[in-house]
Amino acid sequence: MKKFICVIPRQKAGDLSNVRYQAQGNRALDYPGATRFPVIPLIWGYGQEGEEIRVIALSADYDNCRCNLELLKEELEALCKDRGLSCPKGVEVVEVPFDESLDSHIATFQKLIDRTEDGDDLYACLTFGSKPTPLVEVMAMQYAYRVHRDVTITCAVYGQMDHSVQPPAAKLYDITALITLDDIVRRLAEQRVSDPKAVLDRILNL
Repeated sequence: MKKFICVIPRQKAGDLSNVRYQAQGNRALDYPGATRFPVIPLIWGYGQEGEEIRVIALSADYDNCRCNLELLKEELEALCKDRGLSCPKGVEVVEVPFDESLDSHIATFQKLIDRTEDGDDLYACLTFGSKPTPLVEVMAMQYAYRVHRDVTITCAVYGQMDHSVQPPAAKLYDITALITLDDIVRRLAEQRVSDPKAVLDRILNL
C-alpha cells in the first residue's frame, strides 16, 4: 500500500504560508494548487484515482501542532475528493514527545516501523519537524526496505521556502536519490573504497 509519512509543523497556523510549490526535477510533484503542506503535492503526484492510501503524520502534543493537524486534515479531504483517492483512516497521528532526547527519537522510529509491512510503497515529506526528525523518518523507511519484502522507497521530498521575497517563493525538491546514495555510501565504506566520489560520479553519470 502507498503510505505517505510527514510531520505536523510546530509553527503557529497563521505562520504557515499557503503557496504553490514549484516542482524541481520531478514533474509528478507539479501540484496546480496552493498548500501549506508539501506532502499534499507528493500525494497529488503519486496517488492514483480509485486508489486507497494511508497518510501517517508525526505530531507532538502541542497547541500549534493540533491546529495544523486540523488544517492538514481539511486539505487532505479536499485533495482526496478532487483526485478520487480513498483514505479511510484520514490522517493517522503518531504521537511524539515534545523533546529531543535519544530515547524519544528511538521511540518514534519504532512507532514508524510498526506502521510498515510487506509490499509497502513508501513516500515521505522531510520538510517539517526538528532537525533530527527527518533522520528518524529516513531510518524507518530504510529499515522497512531492508526487513520487509517488496518494499519500495519511491519518493522523498523537501519543501524550501524563500521568505526574502513577497510572496514567499516555494520550491519542492525530490531528494530520494540522497537516500539511495546513503545506502551506496554505506556499502562503499564496508568495502573500504578509497575514492567513493569517483564511484558515485560513475553511478550518476557525472
